[in-house]
Amino acid sequence: MAPTASYDDPPPVRTGLSFHDANIALLARESYFFVHQGVLMRHSKVLADAISDLGLCGPSTVLKGNPLLKLDDDPTELHWFLLALYDGISTLNYNCADFPVVSALLRLSTKYEVDRIRGDLIQGLAQIWPKFLSQWEAREANATNTDGSYLPRQCYPHPIQVINLAQSTNTLALLPAAFYDLCRYPPSEAVAGLIASPSSEPEYLTDEDLMRLLRGKEHASRFLSTFIVNHLEGREPSLHCIYRRDNSPARRRHCQAAFEAMTFEILRNLNGVICHRTLDPLAAILDIDLTQLRTNTTVQPTSGYCVCDRCRLAYEEVVEQAREELWRKLPVWFDIDIHCWD
Repeated sequence: MAPTASYDDPPPVRTGLSFHDANIALLARESYFFVHQGVLMRHSKVLADAISDLGLCGPSTVLKGNPLLKLDDDPTELHWFLLALYDGISTLNYNCADFPVVSALLRLSTKYEVDRIRGDLIQGLAQIWPKFLSQWEAREANATNTDGSYLPRQCYPHPIQVINLAQSTNTLALLPAAFYDLCRYPPSEAVAGLIASPSSEPEYLTDEDLMRLLRGKEHASRFLSTFIVNHLEGREPSLHCIYRRDNSPARRRHCQAAFEAMTFEILRNLNGVICHRTLDPLAAILDIDLTQLRTNTTVQPTSGYCVCDRCRLAYEEVVEQAREELWRKLPVWFDIDIHCWD
């Protein structure tokens, strides 16, 4: 057996996570943890190799009779990580309050190759920055209160945090939705970065990601403009429009006039004014469609916004196709090399 040496640096501080039957001590900066080799080795090959190497390159160090493994992790984050190894993460939330824990666990589970925890974390994060448009719709609905105000920062972490976390942990599947989330902010806010709390350091995008964001934002803006020109501006009534053969010339062009009014509203960014979204093509396109549903239930057919049911159904089909197309294009717009997005 290799000789041992007692830990002779200034006495570390014991954390709350320590077991009386532990057989290894982990030291992170000034804090130590008494845990079980078997638990660490079962979940992490990286830690298993580090434990196996103790004493092979010289005298092993002990702390209170246990072999000592020094780690370069933040003590608080290591505490969360060890709790996850022992107790799992089933009670974890993916909201603003728990994001520091989620972030630390994803980074450490990636570093120590704990695939089960990493996979569960990615699955949870993917509910907020999803792969499918239908999941994005559920996310957006959850961030909208009963008054119709869109308040995502009250329930979801900031996209700058998510982009930086995804890049540092090679979790590319989160990036298209996170970049789209951020592209709806004014460019000045993205450049200024984020201060998550008064005690935290500012967090910024890398220069490369900032360029990705700005290019993608331009693509999104062009997509909305193209949609307006191709599918709304000067839109003709449906071939099955109920006013098509009306004797009154004014009523014959009723639906066309309604589409013209809709064009005016979307051009003055009605959605952004009401819902506090600076640029959100998905929401803007859908909002005009939903205006028809709301108007058809409350306003007489002479309303400037109300088209007939036949014209509305034809327009709904165009809206659905356009929004699906937009969603499919996100990885290309933001220059993200991700497979199986469509």
